[in-house]
Amino acid sequence: MHAQPHTAPGQAASGARTPRAVAQLREILFASDLSIASDVAFDHARLLARSFGAHLTLYHAVEVRPRPRGGPRDPRLEYWRRRERLARETLTRVAGDRAPEIDVVVEQTTSAQRSLLARIDALQPDLTVMATHGREGLAHLVLGSTTEGVLRCGDCPVLCVREPAHGHALAYRRVLLPTDLSPSSAGAFPMAALVAGRFGAEVLAVYVATTPTVRELWGVPEIVDAAVPSERVLRRFVEPWFGDVLVHCRLEAGEPWERIVDLASSEHADLIVMANRRRDGLADRFIGSETERVFRHAPCPVLVTR
Repeated sequence: MHAQPHTAPGQAASGARTPRAVAQLREILFASDLSIASDVAFDHARLLARSFGAHLTLYHAVEVRPRPRGGPRDPRLEYWRRRERLARETLTRVAGDRAPEIDVVVEQTTSAQRSLLARIDALQPDLTVMATHGREGLAHLVLGSTTEGVLRCGDCPVLCVREPAHGHALAYRRVLLPTDLSPSSAGAFPMAALVAGRFGAEVLAVYVATTPTVRELWGVPEIVDAAVPSERVLRRFVEPWFGDVLVHCRLEAGEPWERIVDLASSEHADLIVMANRRRDGLADRFIGSETERVFRHAPCPVLVTR
């Protein structure tokens, strides 16, 4: 498979490049599991809400066992009610006196993932913020399948937060932006431009070229040929989205997700912004499993867009 044609989204036949999409942050949903990691993630949610004047909703799901129809009263009912009450009190303290800019929502549910997806569908936030726990795994509310379920099924960008390996950093100064020059990867550009512009950050756009490999596509072996663009082509594809934001462009070679993670570490990136979509990941190196690998191993927060 060769690289996509090197034309920017919205580029007219005459060569004029006029990016279409404009990101906004007016409604932010913060999903908390009441952990220390969630405290770090809340710092990011609060910073973004304050910086963009966005409304912020704090959400927590208390998982309970479903009661069989006609069954006896569950003796743990009071325990779950107490957990719900404590969660609400905790998040209310976190929110402080900033009403009506912050709402607190706590509910009992038999599935944190389904309830969170339903909340996202009902609220339609511009961004959902969640905490990741450690480099290899996620815990409780954001345990593996829940975060991946939100990434795959949710309809809004998701900021997956862990404390950067090079220290706790709230001001986004360096944004890493992976792209393969496809329209799918360009879906991340508006959000990257919005955040970088607001925080005065510089953007490092990177294209990772793979060596020719053979993979199975629907059970049929396929030769994958990496066609490597020039840095000039990469710059022409990226820069029209960023206005006055300082953009650096770099070409790398290797396994895409590994090079992205390595660059985030060596360049002390404060944020990685990359695109995702609800597909199986076969058509684009920077969607599906590649995105999941990045957010599992990245040394800094990862903002996944549609």
